[in-house]
Amino acid sequence: MMSRAFFLLVTILTTTAHADLWKHAIEQGSPDVQQDIYESEMKSGDELALQATSASVSPATIRQLVTHAALSYQNAASAKPDSPEPYYRLGRLLYAFYLDCTRNQFVTPSPLCPRDDVNGFDTKHAQEVIAAWDAFEQRAPLDPRLGVERDNGIGSDFNLLFHRAVLHTRLATKPELELAVKDYEKILSRTDLADETVLSNLAETYMMIGRLDDAIDTYHQALRSNRNTETIYGLAVALDRDERGSQAKDVIIAQGEQAMGEFHKRIQIGITFFVPRGEEFYYYGLTYEAFGMTDSAIEFWKQYIKSGAHPEFQPRAKVHLDALLKVQTRKAVNIENPWLEFTH
Repeated sequence: MMSRAFFLLVTILTTTAHADLWKHAIEQGSPDVQQDIYESEMKSGDELALQATSASVSPATIRQLVTHAALSYQNAASAKPDSPEPYYRLGRLLYAFYLDCTRNQFVTPSPLCPRDDVNGFDTKHAQEVIAAWDAFEQRAPLDPRLGVERDNGIGSDFNLLFHRAVLHTRLATKPELELAVKDYEKILSRTDLADETVLSNLAETYMMIGRLDDAIDTYHQALRSNRNTETIYGLAVALDRDERGSQAKDVIIAQGEQAMGEFHKRIQIGITFFVPRGEEFYYYGLTYEAFGMTDSAIEFWKQYIKSGAHPEFQPRAKVHLDALLKVQTRKAVNIENPWLEFTH
């Protein structure tokens, strides 16, 4: 473990180097003092970021190192305001340590990630990452790192546009969702290959901002290349919200009850997530209702309504709930006295 004394030494040496750089530049009459500062700060940021990746460093020290690395990149950006590179590295730094929190057999997340990746989303750092990458794109719109290759979590190319779109989506306000749509559309415009994940995410985002026709069309495009349950259920929800409930239920039933159980499990363990919180209950309510599981469906529709997720779709949920409550009441009456309804 890195000691506090060693960390302070790193900080002092870095600060001293910056002071010496200024003194050297003044004494030598450097023709480009800002370039010297820029190079020194970039080097400092890289070194501090590398130290933060050490497995022997405590979480508290990692946080300090990341904070100082971020400050170095910000100083470099101040020295050369037109340079895109400090903004790219600042975004990658903050993303890697605070937001890249996937937990699977290939990846061990940063100790700075919240323990609950879904409910503990780090809004502050997400906004900072987006701002840094926006600044990078403004200065270098043709940079190849704004390409379309999407990483699979085990070392392939990092797709800035895809990850920025996901961050916009998780912030969940309508302006952020519209920015997510722009990023997904930008990805699709730059490749001839139809990425099912991008298409599915775009379809869901269309639905979240009320563009139901676009959502349904895009879900159909996604399903041409990969018929996974999340995408199929997304199509069903979009159809239902477009008041095509019979079609929605047909889509769900065609997958079978086992697919419903697996879908539920993937959400519970965090592989699949929905924003805002509570959106998942619409999916649960609709799928359980499709299979005639009235009591469970009623509880999920109630939870969706209580969550307040997507106010524009709350009336549709209440239509489902009211219809199921009538069915439940009728069943209760018939169980108590099966002839009661014929005695009036």
